[in-house]
Amino acid sequence: MNPQLAQTSSFRSRSWRLILRVAVFWYFVALAKTIYDYYLLKNNGGEVFEFMNWLIGSWVACTIGLLLLGPFIVYLLYRTLRAAPYWKVLSYLLGGFTLIALVADMVAMPVIYALDNDVVVYGRDSLAYAFGYLQTPNFLAVYFFWLLVTVVTVIVILVNEKYGPGMFGKLLMGQYYSPKREERVFMFLDMKSSTTIAEQIGEENYFNLLKDCFADMTGPILDNSGEIYQYVGDEVIVCWPMKVGVEQARCVRTFFGIKRQLQRRKTYYEENYGVLPSFKAGFHFGQVMAGEIGIIKRDITYSGDVLNTAARIQSKCNDLGVDHLISGPLWDKIADEFPEGGEQVSDQIELRGRQERIDLYRAL
Repeated sequence: MNPQLAQTSSFRSRSWRLILRVAVFWYFVALAKTIYDYYLLKNNGGEVFEFMNWLIGSWVACTIGLLLLGPFIVYLLYRTLRAAPYWKVLSYLLGGFTLIALVADMVAMPVIYALDNDVVVYGRDSLAYAFGYLQTPNFLAVYFFWLLVTVVTVIVILVNEKYGPGMFGKLLMGQYYSPKREERVFMFLDMKSSTTIAEQIGEENYFNLLKDCFADMTGPILDNSGEIYQYVGDEVIVCWPMKVGVEQARCVRTFFGIKRQLQRRKTYYEENYGVLPSFKAGFHFGQVMAGEIGIIKRDITYSGDVLNTAARIQSKCNDLGVDHLISGPLWDKIADEFPEGGEQVSDQIELRGRQERIDLYRAL
């Protein structure tokens, strides 16, 4: 498959879109907080500040936060620290936020002071005012307020990463509290010769191998708008809303992206585990019932015949000597995305547990 087929979002472009959404949210929060503080003081007989000057200062601080904390969240938390312990992630986040808060104060407060007093922005008096502000209760109040905003931002990012873009709002509004019918594409991805590899390298090394593989898969999955539904042993189940999955053949492109990523990391895997892992995949689409399930551990669960069919298709990869198989109905919807075409691997094959026969294809 030509990797340049129909451009998909790279990590860099996806990160910029994420930072842009965070920017809109943070600027709106800064505006809302400035309005709230202004009228709170005005209506309670407090010393009213110059609204526009403080709004400009707040937006300057937001800009500093976006320039420094935005990439910190997206790159370190969202990618580099993905497999790190939670305490380490929280420590990095808190330490980084504190440092950036100090920088934002020393940049934004002189601007406010200069606008209020018509003096040089970063003169001696402006900097003294910024340093003095660090020692006031107001600074602590603002610090904890924006720390809360940052935590909420991270939570939304992680929920959207787990369930897909826009899912945080749906969960918040309870749209999956009652089951709903959806049409989705599923990819069942399974490691080849996993039992043999586990016996060769031992249980602990095998577990670390899986962690590395799943971490390397995450980029290609997110680049193609995939949602990681479940990890089951050495198997990963990825899904897409129907329109997203078939557009530009993102579902199949994900598999080829994973293959390229593992190949790029060949030296690492061979040096650390003595083997380069490879995977096989089965693809199918259909109607599922989707809804929240569980009490203590709540999650979104899909049920439907499409999952069983996709699993059965994947199980035929070894028998047919290929590393991926696409159901005939799905291939009909994405075939035009492959200029080099595809190969019909099996004609009307019978899948275990199903009476209906199905054609199977692979992309070239």
